[in-house]
Amino acid sequence: MVDATDSLRDSVRRIVERPRVTIERGDLTPAAVLVPIVFRDGEARLIFTKRTMTVAKHKGQISFPGGMTEPEDDGPAATALREAHEEIGLEPSLVEVIGALDDQITVTGFVVTPVIGFVDTEAGFSPDPVEVDELFEVPIDVLSDPARGDVGTVDWRGESVETQRYFTDGGRVIWGATARIIARFLAALEEVSA
Repeated sequence: MVDATDSLRDSVRRIVERPRVTIERGDLTPAAVLVPIVFRDGEARLIFTKRTMTVAKHKGQISFPGGMTEPEDDGPAATALREAHEEIGLEPSLVEVIGALDDQITVTGFVVTPVIGFVDTEAGFSPDPVEVDELFEVPIDVLSDPARGDVGTVDWRGESVETQRYFTDGGRVIWGATARIIARFLAALEEVSA
């Protein structure tokens, strides 16, 4: 009998086998994020960070671990793993890189490649207090719940911001490029599982 986590693992592997949208524009800064999936308590969870208010970009926002590509990085997976190690102390050897999702453009001038990785349940984390205010996990089933996601405006530091998609978890609001990555990931999961 195949359990739900094995089924999700298979679905994720099918997602990254499909052709993906890549964006190469000289006016955008290349970056990558790790979309870390950990299987805990019989469910698949995504790992997120809430950025501090002292970082240069995306202050206080919820994101996946990641950042700008450095010259020494050998592709998006190397960037995502390096940044995850720097931001949350995740050892690269404890991540099974599965592949990449469609590139995303941010309003701040980045083209982001989301790299999916399965994180070993024994992995420990030591978030960098300069960059990460909070590290938390959200079950994929929670994000799949239509009541947790919407299109419209979010309240961001006292201002209404128009957004294509956002998700909520408790008092947290996930929006922007991170929400678009989640939405495309969930849509792709639905397609390959149908």
